[in-house]
Amino acid sequence: MQNLPTIAIDWANVNWLYVTVMAIFVFFSAIIGTLLSFKHVFYGAVLSALLFATAFVFWNYYPHGLPLPTLMTAQQQVPATVRAHAKSPVYVVIAIQKITDPEAYKPLPEKGKAAAEAAGGHYIIRTGNITGLDGVAPERLALIEFDSIEKAQAWYNSPTQKDADTIRAKSTDSLAFIVEGLGK
Repeated sequence: MQNLPTIAIDWANVNWLYVTVMAIFVFFSAIIGTLLSFKHVFYGAVLSALLFATAFVFWNYYPHGLPLPTLMTAQQQVPATVRAHAKSPVYVVIAIQKITDPEAYKPLPEKGKAAAEAAGGHYIIRTGNITGLDGVAPERLALIEFDSIEKAQAWYNSPTQKDADTIRAKSTDSLAFIVEGLGK
């Protein structure tokens, strides 16, 4: 029991009207099921479950046109910010194996940062403090987070980033690639 994962519930995004409608269905299903079973507990429970299932399916899947929420509208009302966070983030990794021309490299960090920020990206890691474990560690590493692969591609194809890439290609032995991450 100690190793069970905790489930975080965002109470602010719960559709309370939908929950209330479902609770009312359960309440009336239980009352009707109990009355129809002549106070036999097992039969009352079975009838209540069947009545609730019928009401639930009818309410959620039959086009009744009432202004109260259904399962469909409850799912549609999740705010866009919540849906966006559910998507996996996208990262651009830039590994500079070696700086071959330190003078030509000097403007690259600021040009790269400006290009990433202009495209909606933000740096997670930007460092030269790297401890190798296996193989040869790069001299510098940058990890830039974007909201989507489309935004990362747009950043990479932007004129501002093309200027930074020209400097990087002339002054370093490096590589860059896009990685899709895990949801937060």
